[in-house]
Amino acid sequence: MADVQALLARDPLRNIVLLKHLQAYPGHARLHHVADGERHGFLVLLDAAATSWDRRTYPDARFVVLVAGDGPDLTRALLDHVPRGVGLIFKLDGEEDFAAVAETFALERRMRILSFTAPPAELAGLGADPDVRIGPDPGEAAFALFAAQDHARAWLQPRLAEGSAFACVAGPAAAPRAVCFAYENWSRVWEIGGVFTPQDARRQGHGARAVRAVLGELGRRGHFPRYQVHEDNLASIRLAESAGLRPFLRLTHYTHAP
Repeated sequence: MADVQALLARDPLRNIVLLKHLQAYPGHARLHHVADGERHGFLVLLDAAATSWDRRTYPDARFVVLVAGDGPDLTRALLDHVPRGVGLIFKLDGEEDFAAVAETFALERRMRILSFTAPPAELAGLGADPDVRIGPDPGEAAFALFAAQDHARAWLQPRLAEGSAFACVAGPAAAPRAVCFAYENWSRVWEIGGVFTPQDARRQGHGARAVRAVLGELGRRGHFPRYQVHEDNLASIRLAESAGLRPFLRLTHYTHAP
């Protein structure tokens, strides 16, 4: 496992989804690897019940299947490790992997998630905002807003305390105008999550200010951000682009019914 993870870590942005799930759910994920000379293929089979989001979004799925590699022939070779006769979620980046999987499994497209990033040096120049507070203690109101998005305090607070996450609050702590946080996915790749603006503060730029503040902080720390956006969330896509982020991963979800 360690040797194969080291191969994945050679290109952490390309392989971030697999690396993230292997690190976050070590007792619920199995990693498979094939090689053809210097070409490699990887498959992670994750218990779908391990993540609250997958459990809620795809209640009929037994496993999440994540694939990354250097060609559809390697993807085909890995499919022997995918169980038959159960509900599955395939999360695939690229038409070649889709075509390879669709030869064996009937697939229904569900959604696409876009991931954006930029080099830390490009983000470090984003200036600090005097009305945006960054740190390990966002306050009770922010924790409540995070919890409402299914980011449990029991998961987030230990990460804040140990320094593998930090929170961002725009406006007063007792009545935030926008909140978000960033946490370590893998080494220098940190994900931005929990972006939320209360109803009465929307369309005033507070969310954009919070995200830009987090991006600037990540840049100054030398981290690469991962900013995830649903393909239909045009406002969030425009925000990512206006902050200088560029797409690097287009992960499409497909379900397979047994």
